[in-house]
Amino acid sequence: MGDLSNQRLLVVSAHAVDFVWRCAGTIAKYASAGAKVRIVDLTFGERGESAEVWATRPGIKVEEVKQIRRAEADEAAALLGAEIRYLDFDDHPMVLDKSHYLKLVDEIRDFNPTVALTHHTEDPLNFDHPEAARAFFWALRCAAVPGVNPETKKVGRVKVCMFEPDQPEFCNFKPDTFIDITDVMDVKLKAMELIDSQAYLVENYTGRAQYRGYLAQRVSGNKAIRYAEAYMRFEPYVGEAFV
Repeated sequence: MGDLSNQRLLVVSAHAVDFVWRCAGTIAKYASAGAKVRIVDLTFGERGESAEVWATRPGIKVEEVKQIRRAEADEAAALLGAEIRYLDFDDHPMVLDKSHYLKLVDEIRDFNPTVALTHHTEDPLNFDHPEAARAFFWALRCAAVPGVNPETKKVGRVKVCMFEPDQPEFCNFKPDTFIDITDVMDVKLKAMELIDSQAYLVENYTGRAQYRGYLAQRVSGNKAIRYAEAYMRFEPYVGEAFV
C-alpha cells in the first residue's frame, strides 16, 4: 500500500450507516494510514431503514428514531477514524432538487477530496440509493465548474468508486476494484456490531467480505487476502502503462 497520508477520502452515504456495511474497512484502512476521511450522510434512514426500531418501540417519533440512528453513526465513524456530517434530507422517498445538490457542492468543495465513494447508480430494491448517487455525481460536476457558487474554489479531479449494494445481483453491479481489508476486518466487524437497528446485516456483510476476499485472492494471486470490499470505478483508468 502506498502512502495515503496526503489523501482525502469522502464517503457520501444515503442513510445513517450505509457506509458501515459497504466501505467501513476501506475507511478504517485510509484513516489508520493518516488520510483524512469525511462521511456525509444525506439522511438518517429514519423511515425506510429503521424497521427494527419502529417494530420494537411502538409510538416512537421520527425525531427519536433520528437520534438513535445518529448515535449509531457517530459511534461507528469515531471507531473507524472518520469525521461525519449530516445533511438531514428526508428518506423514503428521498426526493432531491437543485437546493440539495448545492448543499452537497458546498460539502465537496469544503473537503476537497482526492477520492470519493458513494452508491451504485442502480438499485431497484431501494431507490434512495441511486438517488443519492445521482445527487453526488451532479454535485461533483457542479463543484468542478467555476460558474457554480463562484465565491468558492472549484475542485480538481476526484477518483470516484461506487460501493457494493446489498443485493448486487439485482443492481447490475460488476466490481472492477477490490480493496484488501484483511488487516482491518476486525475493526469493520466492531463497527457493524454497533448497529443494533440493522443487526441482521452483520452476517450478510461479513460473508460478503469473505467472498470478495476470495475473489481478490484469485485475481491477484495474493493468498494473504482473506477479506475485501468491492467497488466499481465511475470512470475508466487512464495512464501511461498498465498497473
